Amino acid sequence: MRPGILYKKAGILLGFIPLIIYGVLAGSSVSSIITALGAATIVTVLAGFPDLRKGRILMWTTLVLFGGAFIAVEVLNMIGIIPWMGVLIYATLATVTFGSILAKIPFTLQYAREMVDRQLWENPVFFRVNVLMTGVWGGVFVINLLLNYLMLVNSELPGRIASPLTYIVLVAGIVFTIWYPGHLRKGQSQAHRQGGS
Repeated sequence: MRPGILYKKAGILLGFIPLIIYGVLAGSSVSSIITALGAATIVTVLAGFPDLRKGRILMWTTLVLFGGAFIAVEVLNMIGIIPWMGVLIYATLATVTFGSILAKIPFTLQYAREMVDRQLWENPVFFRVNVLMTGVWGGVFVINLLLNYLMLVNSELPGRIASPLTYIVLVAGIVFTIWYPGHLRKGQSQAHRQGGS
């Protein structure tokens, strides 16, 4: 399989690699947070360069978010934001996600257009499907925002439960993103066969 095709199939999921990298590397020390922010910024540029070139909302948000936080903590020494980092990350992602829906350019639309025939781009159903998919991601980000806030205000038992839950919620969003388009195609194919019989 050619790299371009593989990249296109990965689509939107590449946008979440920096978030996962940050989550894996970020520990409780300032140095681990700085390392995680730096790594997430570098991965955003390397893995997301084609998306950045195309002006994709998700990738630019990720770059500004992690790059800005890295500069704030490492260069400007604003270490007071470190405990709020999880809340800040998911609040930003949720705001941009729902903002893209309100602006009538749901961010999943930018990826979906590369995977369907151009004739479908103006189809209202295609647009509604992408509003739904973007809305699901908005829900993922809001849930993880609340979980991170819970960890911030109570780092005991709720934090130990909430931290793994954020990954479960992210994985659920990824599974939905992979499953839903195929589910729609299967349903359309069955409807087409029944209509033709």
